[in-house]
Amino acid sequence: MKRFISLLMSALMLVAVLAGCGGSGSGGGEQGSDASENIVTLRNTGFLTTSDPNQTTNTHEYTVFENIYEGLYDLNEAEGGYDLRLAEKIEANDDATEYIVTLRKDVKFHNGESMTADDVVFSYDLAQASPKQASYVRPLDHVEKVDEHTVKIVMNQSFSPIGHMLHKVKILSQKEVTEQGDNFGKVANKAGTGPYMWDEDNYNPKTSWSAVAFEDYYRGRAKIDKIVWNVIEDDTSAITALQNGEVDYMVVPISYWEDIKSTDKFTCVEKESNEVMTFCINIESPTAGTILQNDLVREAIMYAIDRDGVNKLVCDGYGTPTYMYINPNYAAAAPAADSLKNPIPFDLEKAKQLLADAGYPDGIQLGDFIAAAGRNESYAIAIHAQLEAAGIHSTLVVQDYSVAGDRLVAQEYDLAMAYDCGNYDFNNFEQQSSSSAVGIKNCVYDGPSGKFNDLSEKFDEWLKEGASTADEEKRIEIYTELYNAYYDTHTLTPVITIPFCAAYNKDLNAIAVPTSYRVYDWSWKA
Repeated sequence: MKRFISLLMSALMLVAVLAGCGGSGSGGGEQGSDASENIVTLRNTGFLTTSDPNQTTNTHEYTVFENIYEGLYDLNEAEGGYDLRLAEKIEANDDATEYIVTLRKDVKFHNGESMTADDVVFSYDLAQASPKQASYVRPLDHVEKVDEHTVKIVMNQSFSPIGHMLHKVKILSQKEVTEQGDNFGKVANKAGTGPYMWDEDNYNPKTSWSAVAFEDYYRGRAKIDKIVWNVIEDDTSAITALQNGEVDYMVVPISYWEDIKSTDKFTCVEKESNEVMTFCINIESPTAGTILQNDLVREAIMYAIDRDGVNKLVCDGYGTPTYMYINPNYAAAAPAADSLKNPIPFDLEKAKQLLADAGYPDGIQLGDFIAAAGRNESYAIAIHAQLEAAGIHSTLVVQDYSVAGDRLVAQEYDLAMAYDCGNYDFNNFEQQSSSSAVGIKNCVYDGPSGKFNDLSEKFDEWLKEGASTADEEKRIEIYTELYNAYYDTHTLTPVITIPFCAAYNKDLNAIAVPTSYRVYDWSWKA
């Protein structure tokens, strides 16, 4: 288990703080030769399972793809909201059931082909066919071509929070995808429109890959010539690589933050984040489902979780204990923290008593408690110990990020540690509550046990109702009712909102954001 640092922060970070991490450091010259070579080297926490943006829900893959592929909209994480990207103009009808999209006429794919309406229709068809994209395109009926540079997006209901769908669905070259056939997603491709394209000479998805600046990018060529990603799953190894100048920019695990700041080598950024660590209980577990379907057992597990203890041990006090899945300071229409009616505080004796009331005075034995190696692991270790103290026993299983993620969405666990990020509208919560979010949600509510089937139907109704109006207050009211009902299932519970802490070479002009960094906006200082 990685080490923990004991320094506590006296106040939680509510606004971004930008600091030079020391006054008289020698700068990025000590960090290696990337500046002179005009290359940026980055850490990736896991290997690539695909090069197809439709076939993943992994954040460590999204961060790569955001530099290679683009949607009609682009998420502006630095300033909030969405920017037009491949779309020149988007106009909605009165009831938000149809959107006319005027496309840019100057966009080329990495294979040299110009983007047309046919590519957009093709790309949305692909997204609708992918279970990984289901939660984003659920309200979409179809996209149709109007003319060479215009499409009509037709929704199956009134749907106002369309921005995230327009961002998440990446526009791909129909020609490139068709020509690669079954190989698409397995090899490098030229199907994107982004400022960087896959480097076909360095595509090793298990270990390292790179992307080179696209010469014909419609917004102008990127200032940095190449991005290199190296897979470094272990946090300690990643910190060593950062210190040695082998990585130029990195999101720093909290337990190393004070050490990194004290080196005086890096520009450091601290921000409130929208990343939340969550704890999951699988009521459909084939091995322990009967136990976990017991309401008193799940309630006991909730009482056994000490958020303040996790924050102190894992985050050195930098995090924010939370019961909210989506940070209301980041996302539109998100319920406020004080709107949760029945938050369950830590109470070890209450947890033990509830187990006894459920018929388990000597505690319970569950199966696998899964967690991804690295950051998730440290939270899992802390909560596993807390549950053990309450008599809730399980086997902690730490696996590669992709393996653990696949087991999570396949419901192959009893308990699990997970996290989510990048949520900018509460409608995104359908990823964890909609019956259509197959292959992406961590807990199932319409499963074979029938435990929450009626509630699952109600979740779908609330989601549809919330998306059908542009009235912010009305949406908050609807989503607050939904989230209270969801929390009261005691299946998935947020634990900590973790702060965003990034360190990077002092010679690098970077824009640090919690999730979707854009190297296009970066440059090396002259």
